Amino acid sequence: MKGALTLITSLLLALAIGTVPAFAISEDDRGFNRLLTEIGWEKADYIDYLDSKGWTLDDFYSSTDLGTPLTEDGIAQVLDTYELTRVELNSLLEEFGDLDAGVDVLDGDFIIFMEELEESVDFYLTYQEDWTPITEANLALLLEDFGFASKEELEEFLNLFDDSIANYEFIEDLESSIMFYQEDWLFDMDLEDVFAEFGLTEQELERLAQHFETLDYTNPEFEERLMELSERMMAIEEFSTVTELSAEQIAELLSIYDEFMEIFEMEAKYYFVKGDEKKEMSVQSLISLESTDGYDLLIELYNLQGDFLADILLTADMFGSDLIVDTGKELENSTPTVIPPPKKPADNTNQTVKGGKLPKTASDFAQNAAIGLGFIAFGALLFRRTRVKPTS
Repeated sequence: MKGALTLITSLLLALAIGTVPAFAISEDDRGFNRLLTEIGWEKADYIDYLDSKGWTLDDFYSSTDLGTPLTEDGIAQVLDTYELTRVELNSLLEEFGDLDAGVDVLDGDFIIFMEELEESVDFYLTYQEDWTPITEANLALLLEDFGFASKEELEEFLNLFDDSIANYEFIEDLESSIMFYQEDWLFDMDLEDVFAEFGLTEQELERLAQHFETLDYTNPEFEERLMELSERMMAIEEFSTVTELSAEQIAELLSIYDEFMEIFEMEAKYYFVKGDEKKEMSVQSLISLESTDGYDLLIELYNLQGDFLADILLTADMFGSDLIVDTGKELENSTPTVIPPPKKPADNTNQTVKGGKLPKTASDFAQNAAIGLGFIAFGALLFRRTRVKPTS
């Protein structure tokens, strides 16, 4: 049963991204309370500060979107670091659309955190040093990477958002905007239909969603562990059958799978079923199988307390079918492949170059979805690793 373990893991990744809705953070959010401790602010004072800027906790989907409130001392440090006067700082922020004319940085209601201010100022003062002017060559590569057939097709796409190629001087800036616009893919992914193909009911998806909501996604360690797993997976060479792997690589693949289940605090049981026959299988046996011999594979998912969450049924004719291939493609194609910039600028996912400020609420979702995109990318990677190499 070629790639059984990678298929299972990819399905679980799809479940993780597909069943967890984006919720506003609450006053009891663990990440929010960690932030308050780190910056030495009282909760009531912090909430009052947000209110004074026209924001509430409901406007943010993750504690990672929050930061240290602006203060005179903090602004003075920024002025000193970048050798700016207060007038020059205000003019710079006004030029890039962060401040209304005549408004002081401390009174602004868009950049409201010190981290945002520092990153924005650094970005505005240095982006031209590291960014690449648009040329026919790098534009052609960008078109290819994003799947546009021509420059005209890209222009039509940008026009949908009242934008144009003419608004951009640097390829990285254009790339950033395309990625932002294409984040709608996250909303458009119809994973419910995919899940239905595998026998998942609405009640099961609801239980999975409730389980995933108990995980501490805002903990930096959570993301770090996922990234470490992806790096370990990339270290395993591409394979089509388990016979192409060494004993050490098989052990590593099993270790990756075990840690994945540990991170998501789940346990799974596997059964081959045919009619009334049902026999339990181990992960070790699944990874070495070349065929199910006509049996369906039933996967039962439980939380660590032993409570049943859901079961997934992979029928015998699914293995190697277009459904499996298309599921992998949907995961892979949902994450755009882009040209890596020479140097990553400060986090300005909500910022194009001059005057191109993007909606903050949309940016909040994008940042909150970063981990979800990591899930998708990791799942797509698993499918790529098990894809058969073309013969020459």
